[in-house]
Amino acid sequence: MLGYTALVAFAATLVAAKPAVLEAATILQRTEQVKDSYDYVIVGAGTAGLTVADRLSEDGKHSVLVIEYCHVVSDEVIEAGQGRNFDDPGIRYNITSVPQPDMNNRTQFVWLGCCVSGSSAINGMVMVRGTRAEYDGWAELGGPGSTWDWEGVLPYFKRGIHFTPPKQDLAEAVNITWDPEAWGAEENTKIYALFPEYQDPTLIPTYQAVRKMPRMNVPLDGAGGDNGLFWYPSSTDPERYRRSYARTGHYDGIERFEVITRHKARKEVIIAAGAVHTPQVLQLSGIGPAALLESAGIPVLLNVPGVGQNFQDHAFLSVGFEWGDGVGPRGPEVSANGDPRSVAAPNVGAWVGLPTMTTEFEAIAARYEAQDPAEFLPADTHPSVVAGYAAFQRLHAKLLRSKNANAMWLPLQGRAGGIVMSMHVASHGTIDIDPASPESEPIVDFRALSNPTDLDVMVEIIEFMRRYMASPDFAPHSPRETSPGAGVTGKALRDWIRAQYIPTNFNPIATAAKKPLVMGGVVGEDLIVHGAQRLSIVDGSIMPLLPGANTQQTAVDLIKARQ
Repeated sequence: MLGYTALVAFAATLVAAKPAVLEAATILQRTEQVKDSYDYVIVGAGTAGLTVADRLSEDGKHSVLVIEYCHVVSDEVIEAGQGRNFDDPGIRYNITSVPQPDMNNRTQFVWLGCCVSGSSAINGMVMVRGTRAEYDGWAELGGPGSTWDWEGVLPYFKRGIHFTPPKQDLAEAVNITWDPEAWGAEENTKIYALFPEYQDPTLIPTYQAVRKMPRMNVPLDGAGGDNGLFWYPSSTDPERYRRSYARTGHYDGIERFEVITRHKARKEVIIAAGAVHTPQVLQLSGIGPAALLESAGIPVLLNVPGVGQNFQDHAFLSVGFEWGDGVGPRGPEVSANGDPRSVAAPNVGAWVGLPTMTTEFEAIAARYEAQDPAEFLPADTHPSVVAGYAAFQRLHAKLLRSKNANAMWLPLQGRAGGIVMSMHVASHGTIDIDPASPESEPIVDFRALSNPTDLDVMVEIIEFMRRYMASPDFAPHSPRETSPGAGVTGKALRDWIRAQYIPTNFNPIATAAKKPLVMGGVVGEDLIVHGAQRLSIVDGSIMPLLPGANTQQTAVDLIKARQ
């Protein structure tokens, strides 16, 4: 197994009135402090692991041990604000993908949080959900009888978040609307969603320009299952105006400690190591594709071909524009003009379906639908994984035709141009152990742009950005495209995309997907690993389809129901 060096025992003596705060968490600094067995052993103290540990121990009846590879860092180190912690080597892993042939053989750094609380410590603090159509897709891929659809997961989304509405003057100033029924006001959670109290006026012109785009939807609340242009809250503590994340919500501050040992679980072992490391934990334990395990000299306990397959993430690139008159909107300058309560980031964007972006949506969907499911997968892909991709292909083609499935996210920054994100990818990668060095970091292969559909979609995303920047609202500022350049189209544009494409927006999923075994799945509806007993997975690796979202509460109810 991996050399997990930090162990935290969550005692079963939590204060019942405050189950979301692990006030009785105990640091184990010596091997002799660790019990021979616990009711639950959780591998990984990230977003999922801490949440599940908290909820399993909230009734005071169960002992829980969480095993974590990384260390605990002071909350003062974890900055609020989008993007501020991405490149801090003290709180992230150092993992790089293999060269990507369809990205001109470029490699890609893999952003993952390496500290107690995981990637919730470094993410962009964007508190949004996917659409009804996308979550219904989870159930469609989950097999007959799956309840992991929009109606099934919404109560858990609401339970896990305490929502604070915007102040009236802010809402009126920038046209923030919201639906209280879409959110929760759970008093027993310390994970918060709120609208920062300052939004820079430079955001208004860009907001209005997007609002006038053809077919653009403007929902009452983006958390209600519909996409479009909307303001969204940040994961921010309303009292301290700092990041609200797994550590502050489900863990009380501790000091660093180091222990390496083995333990037994009386009831269940729960894997929550994340979409990159969960497949590694399984494979090192003898659960995964038999041929891979045998090549690494690992005895095969369970042949589960889907472990490490189906890897997906959001992708993005930046389209450059400048104002020809030199005086157009330049985005928030919080340090000079703003308010520290802004948390230094805009909170508005457009999540757009392909039919809203382009009239070419049907042609793109039809070409994708006509592909042989195995055509753009690795030659040695197991037949069950191919069958699972065929089901994904049918669903993805349907989503490409849906106005209410997010093909693109355009974050509005109040300036010319900016980044654009592809929210669903047809190119699926792999994350596997290295047979020559199994306990080293796993081999990450995004297989980015290996399916040409992703290029087709990104071309349309860029064309949407061009039409948006050509808005009459911006005409007085004479916008000028600097990258790739207004004259770059056709093959030249596709070549530019290959050179600029970033295949991760820090949301890896699906490497232990919740699907039937015959469809390349790793866990069933109950989150138990196929063929195993008392072994479950609760992190983002189980999600069979982007987008990622908080599923930990659902997992806890399933686990408790087994006991």
